[in-house]
Amino acid sequence: MKTSFNIGNVPINLRGQAGCEIVGRPGSGKSTLAAFIMLKAAQLGAYPVCCDTKRSDFFHLGKMLENQDSSNKGAASRVAATPNQVASLLRTLVNLMNSRYEAYNKFGKDWVDFNLRPIVLVLDEYSATISEAETFKSGKGSVSKEIEDYMKQLVYKSRQMGGIFTILSSQRLNSNVLDVNVNAEFSTRVAMENLDSISLKLAFPQCDADQIPYIDNVPGHGLIYSDAFTENNPIPFIAPDISQVNVPKVLSILDKRNKINSFAKEPYWPF
Repeated sequence: MKTSFNIGNVPINLRGQAGCEIVGRPGSGKSTLAAFIMLKAAQLGAYPVCCDTKRSDFFHLGKMLENQDSSNKGAASRVAATPNQVASLLRTLVNLMNSRYEAYNKFGKDWVDFNLRPIVLVLDEYSATISEAETFKSGKGSVSKEIEDYMKQLVYKSRQMGGIFTILSSQRLNSNVLDVNVNAEFSTRVAMENLDSISLKLAFPQCDADQIPYIDNVPGHGLIYSDAFTENNPIPFIAPDISQVNVPKVLSILDKRNKINSFAKEPYWPF
């Protein structure tokens, strides 16, 4: 099973990585990069699910995918547009992950060894989602707390048997929005264009702020860091240009193609 692809010269691997974090202002190209990563993951057979409380690009992509599954009655939703829906979708993923651990628990093995289907989770505008979720209540207190709890479980446990790769994008991050320990679990971290010092420090906590390279304040330009690097500093990069790609059409084709696959059949599969 192939599980890796590149962003430029930087390797991204669905196996052994919790996900990719992308930070940037509106118009910086972070959603475009998130869409590129989602398409590359889907090309490898990953099952896409989307959370977008702004009801923007990823909401529409998620609805399109869900409409293609209209014959699958009673299945869990693969798109979330409200804080409560985000919490519900993350709960579904946590339950799936735990079921995989129970069904395929063998020393030294991971989800690839058992040929389990990977899942790519897109969490668009995470800071806006948490801010809105703070106004909603749940049985665990605020819905934001519930979302944060599920996020911790996913990023801490998904590497081995979960097979869930999270793409988290946000305009701005601080420790009130994303726990520093959760942030540290993301194997790849990206800052689009020039960011404030707080966001840069959270995106690249291992790096001396004075050593962060300068980049042009141009959409699509940014800094990227991977745990695969031998040094602690991020490097400048230019995100892939997919302006000529019909993202909904390509994603639809990949999703339909992936319905026929050789992944292990999982009786608890919720989608």
